[in-house]
Formats: sequence, structure tokens, C-alpha cells
Amino acid sequence: MQDKDLSKQEVQNIQALAREKLVAYCKLNDVIGTQIFSILEKESKVLYYPLEEQQVWGFSERIKGKAFVCINTSLPYDKQVFAAAHELYHLWFGTSGEIMISEDSQEPDADKETERYANRFAAEFLVNEELLLQEIKVYGIDKNALSIKDIVKLANLFVVPYRTMVKRLHEIGVCSKREYEKFKEYTDEQAKIWRNRLGLSVPVRKDEVGLSNLVDKAMELYEKNLITYEKLEYLLELAELTPEKMGIALNNGYEPPTDDELDAIMEA
Repeated sequence: MQDKDLSKQEVQNIQALAREKLVAYCKLNDVIGTQIFSILEKESKVLYYPLEEQQVWGFSERIKGKAFVCINTSLPYDKQVFAAAHELYHLWFGTSGEIMISEDSQEPDADKETERYANRFAAEFLVNEELLLQEIKVYGIDKNALSIKDIVKLANLFVVPYRTMVKRLHEIGVCSKREYEKFKEYTDEQAKIWRNRLGLSVPVRKDEVGLSNLVDKAMELYEKNLITYEKLEYLLELAELTPEKMGIALNNGYEPPTDDELDAIMEA
């Protein structure tokens, strides 16, 4: 579903918010891409889980003052990146609790005002206008003869969905309305074919299960002898790992961690 138009003032307000956060994280002149997950994990506990419902990209919630976010890892990686930036808007500006839905798994739901704001914020945050124009110049892209190859390359560089890049180019005036209407008709599969044709790789995190820095914290507790081997085994299993994969010798027995131990990990 295509986002409904925002007013000029609304766009300016969102741009100011995005710039403020880019400056705060020293990312104004840096492609964020996969770094978005590190930023999200600084702001919340993040559950990465392959939801069966492809229309749900992610959602956020605050429980007893703590922020929690779920990212659907059954989606392509670039959509997970966009979902993370979208949820950051909700966390930073007090609108958590919305479920990020795509009617056709192409573009996030834009029926609600807060979702339109979050979508535009995600685009501005992930694809800063000045940086995008800079990369267009660096890669020698002719703004007067934009091609599907150019758009796929830029989407791959910024690690955002193809349609997000098409819309972004239109928003900054590089892509005309006629070109926008033409390029947005390309499907995800067609964009993927072009990406393969151009030899472009995209990071893969398909169907991953994990909880922020759960593995690292569990390993730290085990190394400090604060949890048993069996409890480490249980925690690693949540991330589809085993002690053996972490270089720890096989042990026998099983004892799940106590609620207090799990709370300590969540709050670490």
C-alpha cells in the first residue's frame, strides 16, 4: 500500500527529527544499513523471530517501562532493516504499540497517521538526502537517465527495499513522477533478479531466532560461573545454538534457568 501524502510541514518536522537522531549517533555522513540493529538494541530488547505472517514486518511495545521490539526474520534482510528503523520512530517519539503491517508485503501500511510518520522517518534516517546525492555522484549515476540498474545498486548500497529507494529518489526530486510510476511497478522478485544479474550481495538473516545480546550475556555468565552448563545450553537453544558451536565441551544433564536468572539476563 502506497503511503498517503504528508504535508510539507509534516515532512519538514520528520526530517528534523531524523537529522537530530543521525547527529546524535554520529551517522549523518555514514550509510547506516545493518548498523540499524545495533542502534535498535541500544534502545530496546529486540526479539528476532520468523513470524508466519509475512504481512507483519515488526512491532514494538513498552511493558513496565521497558521497550521491546520484534522483527520478523522471515522477511528479506532489507525489509528487516526498514522495519527496525520504523520501530525506532515509535520508541523515540512515544508511539509504540503499533503493528507494522504490509498489505502486499511490498510496502508498510500507511493508513494510520503515525505509521505514515514512521515510514517517512525510516526512509529519512536510513537514506539521508545529502548522503544519497553524494553516492549518486560518486557512482557516476546520471540523474537525467535513471535506470533500474541504478536504483537496484543504490538500494543495495543503503540496504533498503527496492521500493523504498524508488520512493526516496522521487522524494528528493531525482526521479520524476512518470519515472516513479514506472519503476515502482517492478516487483521484489524482479529487483532480486537484477541484483543477481549485477552480482550484488545482500546480508542474509533468514528465519533467525534471537534476543538482542542474549548469547553474549549468557556466555559471560557461564564464564563467570554464575550459571551451569545446562542453563547455558537452554539459553543458547533459544538462539538455535549449542555450547559445542560456542567452543564449549559437551556436558550432560538439563536444568532450565530460574525466573530470576532470566530477569538478570534481560536487564543486563
